[in-house]
Amino acid sequence: MKIMGNWLRIFGLAVIWVLAISIGWAEEGAQKIAELGECRLASGKVVLDCKVGYRTFGVMNADGSNVVVMPSWLNGRSDELIPFFGEMESGHRLVDTSRFFGVAFDAFGDGVSSSPSNSKRQHGPEFPAFTMEDMVRAQYRVLTEVLHVRHVHAAVGLSMGGEQVFAWAVLYPKFLDMAVPIVGTPQVTSFDLLSKQILIEAIESDPGYMGGRYVTEPELKLANAIGTLIVSAPQYRNAEVPKERFAEWMKLVESPQRQDANDRMWQAKAIMHHDVLHGRTIEEVARGLPVKFLVIVAAEDRMVTPQPALEWAKAVGAETYISAGNCAHLIMNCDADAVSSRVERFLAR
Repeated sequence: MKIMGNWLRIFGLAVIWVLAISIGWAEEGAQKIAELGECRLASGKVVLDCKVGYRTFGVMNADGSNVVVMPSWLNGRSDELIPFFGEMESGHRLVDTSRFFGVAFDAFGDGVSSSPSNSKRQHGPEFPAFTMEDMVRAQYRVLTEVLHVRHVHAAVGLSMGGEQVFAWAVLYPKFLDMAVPIVGTPQVTSFDLLSKQILIEAIESDPGYMGGRYVTEPELKLANAIGTLIVSAPQYRNAEVPKERFAEWMKLVESPQRQDANDRMWQAKAIMHHDVLHGRTIEEVARGLPVKFLVIVAAEDRMVTPQPALEWAKAVGAETYISAGNCAHLIMNCDADAVSSRVERFLAR
């Protein structure tokens, strides 16, 4: 009986060990929500019942020096960032999780983190306007209060995620070592403002939007078409969609997106107000930062003008890559290998 009891204990421990491993695997990249109570915004307003979605990949080392954060892009969520993390080499991986502990964040207004669509006490138009810096401050709280991170190796982000990376570097320059903004900008230009203003007006003028107090999600066909128009260069679209397939493709372009209309509006307005310079010049802000930069832009980008990011790179003497791919802002669609290899080399330093 004693022998049988020992075997049962050994077997039980083995089962527990296997379950622990299984749970760990299941949690790799799983959606998590950090409850932060209240999040005070730069405007002085407060997000009530503030929450931030995040996913983790890999293992944090003993001294916590291998953390890499990645915020989500415009109208995107952290689940779309999963392919950029992994242990196996690929043509699109940005963060090697055999070396780094990755944290992917859901930005405010994506329907997972606090947003007009999911707030019970500040629903729809009652939700306060937020900025890129507000997003980053909330993410910082998740790292320090929930994950107990004391330092970040790098922040990496694409598009609006890249704009959050610039905010990370300016808000917390001693908290992170490296920054990799990809098709992002430290400050929107007039052309950037034009495209976002047209998008916002397309949403506001949709009969189903009703000032943001809709019950049924509006179709937003025009807004969807405008978004598709500005994210790539003409050569890319012409090659992807033959003329004879235009009508079929247009139906897909105009079809409803998963993002709530108010969420899209709030994020678009956050981009319109994006400016980490706050009245100073790029040289004044960038040169005083201890953060090392790798700046990646797309030469044909119509969504985010590359010039401010290139000026930033020049001011700090940063490594720069200018993608000539005709998919433009959709840089990972046709130039992923070049982007991936440069980011991974940079992070490994």
